[in-house]
Order: sequence, then structure tokens, then C-alpha cells
Amino acid sequence: MNFKIDYYFTEIENDEIFYKLINNKKEVLEIFDASYKFIETIKEKNKQEINTNKIGENVKIIGSVYIGEGTEIGNNCIIEGPVYIGKNCKLLYNAYIRPGTILGNDCVIGFSTEVKHTIMRDGSKVSDLAFVGDSIIGKNSRIGSGVIVANRGFNQSDIIIKDEDKNPINLKRDVMGIILGDNSRIGSNATTSPGTFIGKFTWIFPHTCIHGFIPSEKKVYDKQNLVFIDNEKQVLSKSTEWNHEKYN
Repeated sequence: MNFKIDYYFTEIENDEIFYKLINNKKEVLEIFDASYKFIETIKEKNKQEINTNKIGENVKIIGSVYIGEGTEIGNNCIIEGPVYIGKNCKLLYNAYIRPGTILGNDCVIGFSTEVKHTIMRDGSKVSDLAFVGDSIIGKNSRIGSGVIVANRGFNQSDIIIKDEDKNPINLKRDVMGIILGDNSRIGSNATTSPGTFIGKFTWIFPHTCIHGFIPSEKKVYDKQNLVFIDNEKQVLSKSTEWNHEKYN
């Protein structure tokens, strides 16, 4: 198990918004605390600083926000502050950006995707129809369509994960999604449990359910055992047909 910032994130330039969040920090969980303070400064300004005119129809921007130059906001998007959005980002149709979110430059949020209190480094992307909450996404990392990043346990107690030796570690927080290292990928329709840590250059293949600590430079997938049995020929009825005797 590794909590060090440089295990997940490197090549952090001084002008990157992420630098403000990791300055003088050593462990990744400290970044969340820094993000709270940064977002609070956005909230205290109590204004909307919007530096782009590339805004579609029926867009709702609520509360205190900062939006950088060149950012494109598609039709029907909702941005609920306090939120920080960097330069040249793209929010596709119907995206929902919830409070506490910090997007670096050149980030992409897909169609009908919801992002809540998540920090995204420059060049990262969350594709269509996904949910990402209370997470940190590395530089140039990708989250595929339909991915669900679970951020709260069923019993809503502190999140407990296990290290490589299956020893329990209490993260001492009841809400957390993932730490996704730089240049890593999560394939479509995958699911991550609360408190999942994924190192740099790791690929999580589609339809995979993961939890705990996933080291850097790995490919992770489930082996599926498909079963084939004979099937009788049966012509299905049209969807508009109604057989009273059959359904009574």
C-alpha cells in the first residue's frame, strides 16, 4: 500500500492548479483537505468569474464559479458552485458539475456525466454516462463510458480497505471514491469501490469491479467463464402485442 503523492502523480508544473493543492504535502489524502480550503476561497468571493463565451443553450451556472478561457460548455449543462474549471475544458451536453469540483486545463466531461467534489489534473477525461465522486484523477488519465466510481459504503461508516497483506486500513473518512494515477485508464462499465487506489500507467479493463490498492503499471481484468447451452427456436412476439391469457 502506498499513500505517497509521487507514487500517483509526477511532473507537476508550478503553473498547474494541482500544484497549489499538493504544495508541502506528502500523502494523497492530504490533497482532499487542501481542496476544501481552495474551494472555500472560490465560495468566499461570492461571484461568477466566467472567461469564456462558448456556452450552449439552457446552461445553468449556480453559485460561485471560476471558468477559464476557451472552455466549452454544451447545451443543458449544470454547474453548481463552488467550482473551479480551468482553460480549454469541454463539458459535453447535459454534464453535471457538482460543488467542490476542481478541473485543470484541457479536461473533458462527457455526455450526461456527473462529477462531484473531484480533482482532475490537466488533460484528464471522464467519458459519457459516468459518475465520479470525491476522487483525484491523474494527468492524461481516462475514465470510460458508464463507469461508476462509488464513493460511500452501504453502512455509511468509515471506509476500510486492505493492503497487500490483507491488513485492514481505516481511511478515517466516510466518503471517498478513487485515487487514479497519471496516464491510467478505467474501461467502460467498470465499477470501483469506495477508497480505491490505482497507480500510474495502470489499465482497468471494461466491466471489471475493483477495490483496494492496485499497483502501478498493471493490466487488470476479470476472467469470464462463458457457458453455452442449447436453446430452442422460439419466435418472439412483437412488443406491441398483448396476450391477455398469457399475462393474466
